[in-house]
Order: sequence, then C-alpha cells, then structure tokens
Amino acid sequence: MAAHPPAPDQGYHVGERLDARPLAPVGTLLGIACVTTGSRIYWRVRPVRRIGADDYTLLFALALTIAWYGIDVAMYDDGRGLEGFTPDPWTMGPLVVADGVLWVWALNVTRISVALLLLRLKDALPWRLALWTVIGVQVCMLIVGTTMHLVMCQPISARWAPTPSAVCIFAPYFTTYGYIYSGFTIASDFILSLLPVTFIRTLRRPLHERVLIGCLMAAGMAATGIAVARLVLIMGYLSKGGPRVNVEQDMLWGLELTIGVLTASIPTLKAPVHRLLLSWGVLRSNAASDLSSESFLDHMPNGSHVTRQIRQWDEVVRELAPGIQAEAGNGVGKGPGWGAGRWEAGRAT
Repeated sequence: MAAHPPAPDQGYHVGERLDARPLAPVGTLLGIACVTTGSRIYWRVRPVRRIGADDYTLLFALALTIAWYGIDVAMYDDGRGLEGFTPDPWTMGPLVVADGVLWVWALNVTRISVALLLLRLKDALPWRLALWTVIGVQVCMLIVGTTMHLVMCQPISARWAPTPSAVCIFAPYFTTYGYIYSGFTIASDFILSLLPVTFIRTLRRPLHERVLIGCLMAAGMAATGIAVARLVLIMGYLSKGGPRVNVEQDMLWGLELTIGVLTASIPTLKAPVHRLLLSWGVLRSNAASDLSSESFLDHMPNGSHVTRQIRQWDEVVRELAPGIQAEAGNGVGKGPGWGAGRWEAGRAT
C-alpha cells in the first residue's frame, strides 16, 4: 500500500530554503576527502608503486560518494529543502531512490577498503578470519540495502506516485530494517576502529609514534558517532517527514559517508603527518627512530609485503647509484645508512 504524503514541517516560513545546511558541511568534508585520498594515492606510487586492492576500492567509494553528492545537489535544486513547496514526484522520486542506493554502496565499499588495508598489516590466521568476516558482512549489507531500496514498492514508481495496484513493504517492517541495518553499521565501524589497537600496543616504537598511529587508525570512530546520531533520528523522526527532517537526515547521511572516506585515507598518511609534526616542533626528532629505514610495519607479526617491496627498492637504488655515498660526503648526510634514510623520507608507511 502506498504511503500517505508527509504533513508539512512546522517552525519554518513558506519559501524558506534549507539546502545550504546539509550541502555546505558535507561538500566541505567531501573536498577534504578528495585531497586526502589523492595524497594517499600519491604516497602509494612514490618512490615505488605499491598501490593495492584497498586503494582501488577506496577510489571507487570516493567516486560513488561524489555521485551521491551530485544527486543530493540535484534534489535540493529541485526543491527538496524548500519549505511549503512540493517538488515534481516524477523528478524527485527517482533521485531519492538513486540517492539511497549510492549511499549504501559508497558506505559499504569504504568499509571494505578499510578492512583490505588492515589485511596488509598482519598475516595471523585469526586476524585474517576476523577481517574477511567483516568484509563478508559488508557485502551482505550492500546486497540487502540495495534490494530493500529497489523492492520497497512494486512497481517502484509507487514510491513517488499513487498506484492503486502497488504492493509496498509495511512501514513498521521497513523501520525495523532501518534499526537492524544501523546496528550492523555501528558494530562494523566500531570493530574496524578498535582492531588496530591489538597490535599497536606491541610495536617497538617510541610512545609518541604509537599514539599517533593509534589516533590515525581510530579516526573512524567519528563515523560511528554519526551513525549513532542517525539511528536516533530514525527512531525519533523518520515517520514525520518534511523539509526540516529531510535536511537533518541528509546532513547525517552525508557526514557519515564523507567522514568514512576521509578517515579511510588518514592511517596511510602516517609518515608525512609524522614529518609535519616534527617540522612544527610538536614532536622531537630522534635519530634512532625518525631516520631509520624501517617503519612500524616491520615490527608486526610476520611482517608486511609492503616493507619487503621497499627494501628491494632500496637495494636497486644502491646498485644503480653507487656514487650516492660519495656525493653525500660533500653534504650533511654521511654514513652507510644515509641512502636508505633518504629514500625512507619519500615514502609513506
């Protein structure tokens, strides 16, 4: 059965535009996410190409997020955030469906990218089983979320136009689905944020480095907080409808998505962030750790193929540039480890 149109929202004058409230902060974070993702890819291809499945999936998630934001802009341009105005349902309806499907895909692909990143860090069987389980759950959430958006009403046009013969999922059932889906979302974000703690505490690195790594990898907890706020909105306001609720909903949906993409890139920027903090004087330089050719990946159980590739690159550099030590003798960097330290300064861990 087709749902009744929502009652007009209270508290706003007719004609008041609310579109800037969700579009401005979400657009700003999306721009920052583009910069951090671009930086991540840059540091993954210099000085040696080591881009992997986690990078490709994050680029896909970023493309989905940009498409989602574009549809959001189109909806508000069509009057979604205009109080007292009823948009054309045959224009707005398909946009709402496409917006929901893109949101589900972008959110779950982002988590898959984070899980693939964590798979690089450890080879232990329990670690890999836990992460592949998380990936499997995200794939299931992606399939279920897409299906629910597409089969909520049959025919699908009944979602935006009165159709006497339509068959729709009852609103209480769809609300229950929203609770369950949000619960899995919060649990997944929480697990992916806390899993790195299990090995960060065992790293043989200075305390400030371990704190920095922990903060970078736990940044996804911000997305968890947004997911909790979204769940509260679903429980309290989903059935009310109206421009104000649409604005609150779109802002939370957008913040969760863009913060997820943003924080997925932050852990890979540990090396440039570390050097930046050193240059600002926030951290004190320590020759034993800052100039080492090793990164925190070397101290993880079973190592990492990333570190092995970089060591192979260092060997190639030393073979192709045997005169580098002689050139270094004329500068400030001397000693047998100068070449490796120089190349370490140009890569990200």
